[in-house]
Amino acid sequence: MISSLPQLYRAVAAGAIGAGMASIADAATRPIVQIGPPEIILFGAAVPIWSALFGLVGVLLARRVAPATAAGAALGPVGNAALTGLLALGVIALIVAGEKRPIVALGWSIGLGYSGLGFIELVARSVVAGAKLVMDAFIEVAARIAAGKRGDGK
Repeated sequence: MISSLPQLYRAVAAGAIGAGMASIADAATRPIVQIGPPEIILFGAAVPIWSALFGLVGVLLARRVAPATAAGAALGPVGNAALTGLLALGVIALIVAGEKRPIVALGWSIGLGYSGLGFIELVARSVVAGAKLVMDAFIEVAARIAAGKRGDGK
């Protein structure tokens, strides 16, 4: 029989700690139960299910909260759905390429879903500027050739 408060504390702590240690030891010897396969094979590549699921959910939710832009309005609903699908494929490609942890896949997908259209606009502007630079140089060289001048100053 427990007659004092310190004995009561010791009895409760020993029971709680002892039970905790016993359950940890028991958990270490039991096999882990998995629900479904950890990966699926998609077009010959192993895709982790939880990472892919977190990635897709992250892209979809981030696209919903992304700020509205003129380019997004110009795309219309079909274009926005296509962009979301493209960004989801990009996240799956990142997951297959090496990032297998679900929380990191979620972070990548939120970032890509939220700023994906802005990133695509930035790349498009850079490509257009580069193409304009190449075309201007080509036109200048063609004009010099047509005028009978060489490009080396002779």
